[in-house]
Amino acid sequence: MSIMSDISERCYYAGWMQHLEYHLWYAVLHGPMRYGQDHITQEDITELKELANSCQSWIIFEEEERAIDLDQWIDVYAKALLNHTDIFS
Repeated sequence: MSIMSDISERCYYAGWMQHLEYHLWYAVLHGPMRYGQDHITQEDITELKELANSCQSWIIFEEEERAIDLDQWIDVYAKALLNHTDIFS
């Protein structure tokens, strides 16, 4: 999903900003939002949802980008919110 790195580049001038996958999922759940120097738009969110649903996966970064099952991602995201309060700071 190159859209994820495209958003990171547009908003932070970085190919993959730290915790990008969490911020993008937050936007998928809650709607458009400011992110760095720009915004995650409704168009971005629509494309992210369509791609995630079509391939039933989400891209995460752990030493490199990799896809994980969408159901697994939802669990990872929920656990991270509980255990890592620094993700959105």
